[in-house]
Amino acid sequence: MKASPFSRCELVVNPSRYPEYVKKLRRILKRFSFARVVETQSREHFTEEVRAFARGENDALLVWGGDGTAHTAINALVRAEADGADVTGKAVGFLRGGTGNGIQDSYSVPYRILSQLNAYEESLSAGYRIGVDLLEINDGARVSYGQLLGLGFDVRVLRQREHREKKGWNAGGMLRYILAGLSVFTSPRERWCEPVTLSLFDGKFAFSGTRVNAEFTFSHLDRNVAPAMIEAGTRPFYGKLFKVCPDVVCNDGHIDLYIYDIRRKVTVLRHIASLWEGHHGQVNKRLLRSGQGLIERYELNRLQIENDDGFAYHVDGELRQSVPSADGRHLVTIQVLPERLNVIVPPVFFRLFHPFDFMISR
Repeated sequence: MKASPFSRCELVVNPSRYPEYVKKLRRILKRFSFARVVETQSREHFTEEVRAFARGENDALLVWGGDGTAHTAINALVRAEADGADVTGKAVGFLRGGTGNGIQDSYSVPYRILSQLNAYEESLSAGYRIGVDLLEINDGARVSYGQLLGLGFDVRVLRQREHREKKGWNAGGMLRYILAGLSVFTSPRERWCEPVTLSLFDGKFAFSGTRVNAEFTFSHLDRNVAPAMIEAGTRPFYGKLFKVCPDVVCNDGHIDLYIYDIRRKVTVLRHIASLWEGHHGQVNKRLLRSGQGLIERYELNRLQIENDDGFAYHVDGELRQSVPSADGRHLVTIQVLPERLNVIVPPVFFRLFHPFDFMISR
């Protein structure tokens, strides 16, 4: 009898935010034969179970949770390898279990839980894995790993949501973000992003327009900015299908950097759909005509963000605050780690990177 594709796959579940969904997951899991299923009780428990996988004999891990859970899993795997775990041949996949599932959207993970498990069953059976790029983020006090770093508007939204939750605000998951976003949007515009100096290394400016494109390369470029939002990523989606880095290729060895220099709120309102869907050419057409900023795009290998007073930022939706160095400056350095993480991806995503292997001969 043929072994189940899940026979060497572990599933680690983070039930902390949506326990009612875990009940549905338990019922569906009865149809599948995982090597091991663990429902974790805390972040520390979750981290230890991922590290146990890294040290163990199984070669596939599925993680159930949102972007924060995926971020924790990525860091646990990288650190386990640094501590001596042999992760050769091991890979991780991500199931949808949070309010924001940006990493799952970025890899075309289906929506229904049964569809997700069926897709991963096929992927495990056929070996659909892709090495994807990671960001290494060093703030001088610690090093962490992720796929998306942002400053400005989205950080303000996360802070507003966190502030309201501490006050006992019990709105539903997505409603939390919507109401927090409206609160931030109606706040004074100058509060969205602290002024920072961006130092860009080994890259190119890559403007994509509706009619023309423009590029120029550089070894080092400094930009003093205080835009509405800054996003640096190796995956396109943030939150609920917000395509903040629309031109990202997950394994091209570059950081995609977007500087959202949109100076008028009315422009955001007029182009909210285009901004959400990543159609920056449409937005830039109007911005260039009116001389009211630009959504700048760069591809680069290393990025430094710094200022004198400090700044808030997020990594995969996890809030952070910069820390001062010995000279008092606040500095965060981001560099790309090409194909650092092996990811189990759904068949539809894998086939995009191997199209000729699936062509039907005529």
